Amino acid sequence: MRILIIDNNIDLDSWGSKNLRKFAAQAPRATVYVRRGPEDDLPQNVKYFDRLIVSGSKTSALENATWISHEENFIKSFLNEGKPFLGVCYGHQILSRALGGIDFVRKSAVPELGWTEIEQTTPSKLFEGLPRKFYSFSIHKDEVSSLPPGTKSLAKSKDCEIQAFQLEGRPVFGIQFHPEKGLEDAVKILAQFEKKDDSKKGPKNPFDPKVGQTIFGNFLKL
Repeated sequence: MRILIIDNNIDLDSWGSKNLRKFAAQAPRATVYVRRGPEDDLPQNVKYFDRLIVSGSKTSALENATWISHEENFIKSFLNEGKPFLGVCYGHQILSRALGGIDFVRKSAVPELGWTEIEQTTPSKLFEGLPRKFYSFSIHKDEVSSLPPGTKSLAKSKDCEIQAFQLEGRPVFGIQFHPEKGLEDAVKILAQFEKKDDSKKGPKNPFDPKVGQTIFGNFLKL
């Protein structure tokens, strides 16, 4: 299985999307490729890959740049192949743009930072094996404003109505939260915001490694 990760991180210490790579590499006979979105370093042949995962980013979903346009077009071409796709945070938002346009994303009325309770609203194969409500880590200031054409909502939270969606009848998913974040990374991020006197939300530590394992395991089995 050839898995492509488009890494959109702009912080040098996050380049390479190590957490996403860790989960992707657990798939049987997986070969994982990582290419950089902000450097416009995208493969020429979308047909070569069996799965596509698009990472988060501090880049705003409302920005316009050449590399963003190229990434949207790459995603559209990959979706035309009918293969499984998973967008995480910024990847969730840029999937929404690829399917509907920039009007389908916006600034969050209430940005989410910390452990967020995710509530499933529609059963899906992506979340199969998880309880109807579970916690995962969130850090975002933008969000999907409304469902793109041909999609259905899968999950919500108190402050974000579209935490996850799926392209109807297709193995194509966007999730706003970060199930790939481990406890160590989450604690580090929250500590940085505490130093800036920014408030954090949610319980102190409801981390459950089964959440990430289940979601990525389900995606890679599709």
